Formats: sequence, C-alpha cells, structure tokens
Amino acid sequence: MVPAARRWRGIWRVRRFGFGLGLVLGVAAAACLVAQLLSLVAQGRYVPVSPGSIWYAVHANSLVGFQSLVEQRLWPALWPWLLALLQLPAWLVAGVPAALLLLACRPRPQRGFR
Repeated sequence: MVPAARRWRGIWRVRRFGFGLGLVLGVAAAACLVAQLLSLVAQGRYVPVSPGSIWYAVHANSLVGFQSLVEQRLWPALWPWLLALLQLPAWLVAGVPAALLLLACRPRPQRGFR
C-alpha cells in the first residue's frame, strides 16, 4: 500500500500538470480569439478559424493520414464526429478544455495554522 504522503504528492503533480496544460490551452484559445476578432475588424465579417484549417495549413498530409487512420484502423463512425470537432471555431475547441482543466486543477488554499 502506498503511504498517504506519497499518494498526495502524486495527486499534486497531476493537478499541477493539468493546471499548466489548462493555462497553455487558455493562451492558445485567447490567441485564436484575438486573431478572429482582428479578422472581423479587418474584413468586416466573421470568418471562423477552425482547428482543421490550422492543421491543414501546417501539415495537410498528416490530416489526410489521420483521417485514413481513423476510418480504416479505429472506427469509421468516429470520423464524422471528429470532423465536426475540427470544423468548430478554434477558440472554442481550445477554450472549453482549458476552462475545465483550470477549474478542476486549480490550486487549493493551504490548510493549517498560520
């Protein structure tokens, strides 16, 4: 059996990692939102930037390969769901997990005497 102090240290590390990942995703979501707002000001209309379009611009072949992997090796019915996720606005796709991670893994106040 694992001693209680070691177990809590492990939980603390996971929470800290989750909080850091939430911060990174939050910064990415904020950057995507700012880019879309600047695009709105420049063009006069809202043109959402999706994770799929970002992925395609960075490395199109890996997106096609990922689609092939999902459809042929994993589960073909999963691809339409993933495609719908890849077509959502990027700030939303990064912002929702960021908010959930930041809320779930936020630092707890220290208990004890001061």
